[in-house]
Amino acid sequence: MAEKNLLVGIDIGGTTVKAALISMEGEIISQTAVRTGIMQSEEELAKVAQSILAVAGDDVDRVADVGLAVPGVVSPEDKLTNAPNISLDLEGLMDELAKVFPGCGIWPVNDANAAALGELWKGAGAGSKNLVFITLGTGVGCGIVIDGKIVVGAHGAGGELGHTNVVEDGRQCNCGLKGCLEMYASSRGLVLNYKEHCASLGIEPVKLDHEAHALPIFEAARGGDAAATAAVADLAHYLARALSNVAMTIDPGVFVIGGGMSGAFDLFGPFVREHYVEWSIPACQNTQILPASLGNDAGALGAAYQALTKGRAR
Repeated sequence: MAEKNLLVGIDIGGTTVKAALISMEGEIISQTAVRTGIMQSEEELAKVAQSILAVAGDDVDRVADVGLAVPGVVSPEDKLTNAPNISLDLEGLMDELAKVFPGCGIWPVNDANAAALGELWKGAGAGSKNLVFITLGTGVGCGIVIDGKIVVGAHGAGGELGHTNVVEDGRQCNCGLKGCLEMYASSRGLVLNYKEHCASLGIEPVKLDHEAHALPIFEAARGGDAAATAAVADLAHYLARALSNVAMTIDPGVFVIGGGMSGAFDLFGPFVREHYVEWSIPACQNTQILPASLGNDAGALGAAYQALTKGRAR
């Protein structure tokens, strides 16, 4: 009988599912990615599970546990209770994965929590037991790790930093609330910041392909564009405000900033740091604020780490 010494980490996105075969020590052995659409029917879910199975190849019998990073709120009972940006039957997918990985535990986790675990295990937060991971993309995600364990909360909503209020009666958010951090510090928020400053300064906006197209704004800011610079400053302002509040609530050892926008960390990071120190008590002012180091591998690695820790507890 084959020794069960491998893990599979899966990162579910809105249009792509990424999967990796990973050793117990966190080494990525092989990877695959498959385009997906609506994942609701048994046929579609079975197809996704078969695509994920391919990453294990001839080593499928060595897989001990499977971790599944999902873009939504995952309850302590492993139910997907809120996933506004994806159409997924989580229970159905778990059933199909159990068929192709017989005898393995299937362990779902929120995708931001998975990325937090990945950075804690093998990334910028390695060596720390207390970490807050913030992902800046189309939205703002967050994973909180205390004493090496993800904070899930009573309803699975622990770490919903993107939906904390930073502007009273501010912009309408897709979650139903107004003034959420997500509406000011995500790529969508940055675009809104930028357009407002363009209008107030009488500047013609640079060409943007969609409502969350942040890259041209960062490039314009690097070139000295006043509206873009002000928009990035807004992002840093609101993010720092949120981080300072988190620091004085749970006092993490490190903040790690990831997601698609973290590529511009050199541009906004120093301003986040400056404001963070301004708004934090002395005991928290030296907390590190670092860019993520794992890139697109964070979700799969973190999902595998979730599987590793959950599997050991079985």
